[in-house]
Amino acid sequence: MRSPGLFGCVSLVLLFGSAALAEDFRIETKVYVARSKNPVSQNTTLFDAGYVYDYLSGPERVAVFDQQHGRFILLDPVRKLKAEVKIEDVRRFADELQSISAKSSRAFTKFAAEPEFDVTFSEDGELTLESPLITYKLQTIPAESPEAAEQYREFSDWYARFNAMATPGSTPPFARMAVNQELAERGLIPTEVQLTIPAQTGAKAVSMHTEHHVSWRLLPRDHKKIAETGHQLATFKRVDFDKFEPIMAAKR
Repeated sequence: MRSPGLFGCVSLVLLFGSAALAEDFRIETKVYVARSKNPVSQNTTLFDAGYVYDYLSGPERVAVFDQQHGRFILLDPVRKLKAEVKIEDVRRFADELQSISAKSSRAFTKFAAEPEFDVTFSEDGELTLESPLITYKLQTIPAESPEAAEQYREFSDWYARFNAMATPGSTPPFARMAVNQELAERGLIPTEVQLTIPAQTGAKAVSMHTEHHVSWRLLPRDHKKIAETGHQLATFKRVDFDKFEPIMAAKR
């Protein structure tokens, strides 16, 4: 489940070393908090030829995963800036976070480091991962192919890791990664995700849901957008991530 304003759906990673194994598809996502009828965040994620492009609206931001070079490339089209984050740095941060969280005296933080859920899956495609501290309820559809299911799992896992790194104090990514594993094992893609976290000591209850519209082909406007992103990658000024990220934080 994606927290609103936390770099959107900054996706993303493909497992495969060859673009020939990658599927091309698109996912449009809307994020809602509590019972609000207006989304707090919207984004479009495009999987194309072994790359993944994620476009967040309001404010406009772009994230690209360059599988060949093991990096995220982050773009700010308004300021015409770009920054890179190495995947190994993201993985290292997540490993350290898990080790620290597992030793926490707070029940929620300790659980989030090594989550265990009661899992149920119904014939109508509803997947539920339930626990006293975090519960996910998902509506799902079969992926177009096993490769597409694995690509979705990889992008969602890496997004969760990166989100934790980019946003200090956010929920550790490991509960969402457990959800992703259940989806991948069943060859599924979510169309709706409901996240519920009961009130904790010093923290309010959380209720969020996302809606995902999945299409198994890219549209002409998607290819146009990808070409525009290619031009931005070539022309934008590069800055260090520690300088780029405060700019992103200021827009949240």
